[in-house]
Amino acid sequence: MPRPIRYQSRYSLPASELYATLVDREYLQARLDRIGGDNAQLLDLSSDADSAKYSMRQGVSQKYLPGPIRSFLRGDLVIERTETWRLARPGHYDGTVTARVKDAPGSMGGALRVADIAGGSEFVLDAEAKVDVPLIGGKIESAIAEQVVKLIEREARFTEEWLAR
Repeated sequence: MPRPIRYQSRYSLPASELYATLVDREYLQARLDRIGGDNAQLLDLSSDADSAKYSMRQGVSQKYLPGPIRSFLRGDLVIERTETWRLARPGHYDGTVTARVKDAPGSMGGALRVADIAGGSEFVLDAEAKVDVPLIGGKIESAIAEQVVKLIEREARFTEEWLAR
C-alpha cells in the first residue's frame, strides 16, 4: 500500500517570485551542488513565467540509507526526478513531481503547489511512495517517505538561504 508524503513550507514573498526561484537554472544547479548528493545533475530545464519542466538526477550514498533500503539495493541510491509547473491562476501554480529509483521497483509521485497566502506564499507537496516488493515493500515505502521529507526539508532550508542573499 503506497505511503503518503506531505510537506508544506511558507515564504515571505509572493508565489510568482517563489515560482521564479524554484525554476531558475542557477538556483537549481546550486541546490543540486549543495544537497543533490553523489553525481547530481540537472538533466533538462525549460521554463517561462507560466510553466516549467525540469529533470534532475540525485544520489544518496548507500552508507546514509536506512536499513530496509540498504538491504534491498546493491549500491548507492540514484533518483531521477521530474517536476512540472503551470500557472493555474494569478498567484497560484500547480505542479507534479515524479521520481524513480534507478534499478529498483519503486516510485514516488504527486502534486505540488505554490500559492499566495496572507503575508507571502506557501509551497505544498502531496505525494506517495510506492514499492512493488512482496513482504518488505511497506517497510521500504515508509523509509522512502521519511527520506523524501528530509530531502524536501533540506531543500526548503536551502531555498530560504538562497532568498536571503
